[in-house]
Amino acid sequence: MKRSIRIIAITVLLAICSVCALAQNKYAGSSARLVGITFTDSRNIPQLKGWTFMEGTLSSPLSDPVWFSAYVFKKGSTCIAFYAQQEDTASDLHQILDVVEVKNVKPGYELRTAGCREYQQDNAFVIALVKPVTSEYSKAIKAWFFNRDKIRFEYRNPKLVDCENPGFGE
Repeated sequence: MKRSIRIIAITVLLAICSVCALAQNKYAGSSARLVGITFTDSRNIPQLKGWTFMEGTLSSPLSDPVWFSAYVFKKGSTCIAFYAQQEDTASDLHQILDVVEVKNVKPGYELRTAGCREYQQDNAFVIALVKPVTSEYSKAIKAWFFNRDKIRFEYRNPKLVDCENPGFGE
């Protein structure tokens, strides 16, 4: 009887872990292989040879014990954004946690990791595909939120997200 209960408990635990693991990489597409990669220089990641660095931003306050950073790379009409974690702020070592891959990005569109808002409130963990316009903010076409507790990207309603247009009004 005790053995049966243990087997059931282990089976349930494994099922829960499998569901959590499947949630990561949900939006990664062919870039899922990047999860777990470590790097010290975001502009020189061997697994991203041939990709162009577009932007990177520190999303966490400097006072946090663990830093989270977001990066965007582009190759042809495909863009990827990922969050990386720097557990030891005295070290330069970052680890990629999850990736969003966006294919067939039209010319003039950008994947943004900085200056995005949700419900008109700044949110450093929202990334969005936008087409920059001549106004203070561009509406999102697609949007995701990086959930630090679950270590994964989650879909966001793009109608509720916009991103700042740097240099507007200058």
